[in-house]
Amino acid sequence: MTPDRDVRTVVVIPARNEAARIGACLTALAQQQALDMAVVLVANNCNDGTETIARACAASTGLRLEVLSATLGSGAGVGTARRMGCDHALRIWPDADAVLSTDADCLTGADWIARNRHHLARVAAVCGRVAPMAEELFVLEDMDVSLAEMEGLYEALVTAFYRLHRPGPLGLDGDHGHAAGASLAVHRTVYQAVGGFADLVTGEDRDLVRRLKATGHDVFHAGDVIVRASCRLDGRAQDGMSAALRARADQTDYLIDDALPPAQNLIAAVDRGMLGPWPLLVAPQNRLRARDLAPHIAILEEAMRNL
Repeated sequence: MTPDRDVRTVVVIPARNEAARIGACLTALAQQQALDMAVVLVANNCNDGTETIARACAASTGLRLEVLSATLGSGAGVGTARRMGCDHALRIWPDADAVLSTDADCLTGADWIARNRHHLARVAAVCGRVAPMAEELFVLEDMDVSLAEMEGLYEALVTAFYRLHRPGPLGLDGDHGHAAGASLAVHRTVYQAVGGFADLVTGEDRDLVRRLKATGHDVFHAGDVIVRASCRLDGRAQDGMSAALRARADQTDYLIDDALPPAQNLIAAVDRGMLGPWPLLVAPQNRLRARDLAPHIAILEEAMRNL
């Protein structure tokens, strides 16, 4: 294959049986004002027509698309799929200087690529904001509102406390704390320098962001880079967003985000000068349950008042 030398931006999308959603995902990308863009769809163990629909959508919209068929074993997951897609994209488009990632059940904003590239002019990587699709919020109508509000308050406290003690692009720079593969952009050379996505079943996105920051690469959490994600409860990635939404919709107690540590642990890490790169990663035995958040909220509120 003769490489397309005009491709500067590559977008990698992992997909497993996404026939119902891949058309909308690719159509949103095709509407970007980015003539230098190409897309790699990693069709992982698909048996529902995902590939056929994707190719038809690309043909009708003029989207430059490569479909990479993959059969991954039971121990592999979305991290492997993203890595395979990035490796393939950078091999066939050698002049691409920006590697972007999103998910097959997501809709990119109209200026998603333009805003990512705008920020990449000054930082090594960009984490976009992931918002739920408004038309699918009905799925979460049974969510325990009080628990959701407590988790939201605790997340805000943790991120505010973190920013105060580790500001700047090697800490938590920007308008939010998301670090999701649904909206992630990295300079090619930086992506390759840190080894790219790891072969993880889940959490490959946050792992990459942590490694970027740990090796001195600036990351910006951009509020103007927006992707809308589905609210489905039957997701493809183990312990991914769908699993988190399902836990919250079940009206039972649940483990909160593993980036949010117990208040005492967070304060102790600051005191010892051992506050790691964002997003933090809480050990399984230290993860908090939503119904146990009240005292942790009180501790962090007091710590913030005493700063």
